Amino acid sequence: MKKLFEPDGIAIAGASTNPTKAGYVALRNMKEKEYPGKVYPINPNETEILGYKCYKALSEIEGNVDLVVLIMPARLIYDIMDDFDKRMEEKHDVKYIVCAAADYAETQTEEGVRRQARLMQSAEKYGVRVIGPNCIGVIDNRTKVDTTFVDTGVPFSEFGEPTGITFISQSGALASAVLMEGAGRVFPVLYNKFISIGNMADIDFVDLLEYLENDDTTKVIGMYMEGYRDGRKLAETLRRITAKKPVVILKVGRSEKGSKAANSHTGSMAGADNVYDAMFKQYGVIRVDTIDELIDTMQALDALPLPKGKNHFLYSQAGGPGIYCTDAIAAAKNLETPLVSEETKERLRASQLPMANICSPEGYADITASASVANHVDGLRIVLEDDAVDSVTFITVVPTFLPQIELANALVEMEKSIPEDRKKPVYYCVMAGAYTAPARKIMEENGLCTFNTPDKAVKAADNMTRYALYRARKAGEE
Repeated sequence: MKKLFEPDGIAIAGASTNPTKAGYVALRNMKEKEYPGKVYPINPNETEILGYKCYKALSEIEGNVDLVVLIMPARLIYDIMDDFDKRMEEKHDVKYIVCAAADYAETQTEEGVRRQARLMQSAEKYGVRVIGPNCIGVIDNRTKVDTTFVDTGVPFSEFGEPTGITFISQSGALASAVLMEGAGRVFPVLYNKFISIGNMADIDFVDLLEYLENDDTTKVIGMYMEGYRDGRKLAETLRRITAKKPVVILKVGRSEKGSKAANSHTGSMAGADNVYDAMFKQYGVIRVDTIDELIDTMQALDALPLPKGKNHFLYSQAGGPGIYCTDAIAAAKNLETPLVSEETKERLRASQLPMANICSPEGYADITASASVANHVDGLRIVLEDDAVDSVTFITVVPTFLPQIELANALVEMEKSIPEDRKKPVYYCVMAGAYTAPARKIMEENGLCTFNTPDKAVKAADNMTRYALYRARKAGEE
């Protein structure tokens, strides 16, 4: 699928000069990201859009076109594909079509089915692969391809380097939500690749999973799934990939009504949810329940080392949030509280204020609201040095008298000082909303993983531990 993510020439049918139209936003995204290849807008009524020369038809483009984006109203598909046939007879250059329009077979109407059939008729005739219809497009933030019509509101230049997270979605609207939610975080999430597949008229989950299995830039695979027609094929693919890379799935259609809604949305048969659930558990897939949990878990898996075991220490600067977090850890299925050594307890007491609560109960420390930057950092370092500890949730509310920027920089330096082979996952919960955003931004920029509430941190820790235990078990079987 190299030409899908690294095309030499992209044509956009339905390009527009109207900023409120999808065809304008898709073109603007390519321009703002400074895609280095050729971009060819197609609009019979314009000569130029955003500095790009405009063409009346695909067949009139002189240069090579690897990827065609169809972003015009679905009713125009017949004329567009007739022109596509003309180009392919002459040049035979197009490798991929991304059909970003809706109103195809997902409508389950006679006309919608006919439109999708016309699209696939030409694609199959010329061996062209299709993403969609009924999708929002494809992004590769390393090659700067962006065929979507989503406006995240964040300049590309502010994102920095892409993460190792690749996300696949069956829903265009949910894909947009994940993209924009990621962009709206204290430090924007720049996905490695982002693929909305819609109706899966051709390219589907398995096609993409098989490609991403050997994609060196993809460290974590996330998916939004409504259903898949070949459960055995999906299961075998997931079994193979989860032995190498984590797969995080938000699978909907748990209820009977939800299953019916999925069928009417993308034409997918969601199937019995308990079958999917059993398959995910058997093959090490991390199933999540919410969009927040999806993004939190993907970020944690991308940024942090896998824990070596279940022992999870809670290190808190605030009593109430600490108790709240204790309940969350107790409810987690894959976390246990460690019994640290007496030496570690003595070192912790010596590093903290006299009123600090050290290991009562075990695996818990409350360093109190009066804790200084040094108290925060020195105690955390001591906890991480104990061999009984596999991972840590760190909580601070950052009162106004605690310098948050100093704390953020000190935590970053502490993490950097730990040798790679001694690093353990720390789930930093920095509470107090927008007030602590400056500290969280510094921490995220430097590879630390932050959360705004303790329960989110624990969810990510539980999910990572579950996957780590699965990998360890599979390694023991080999």
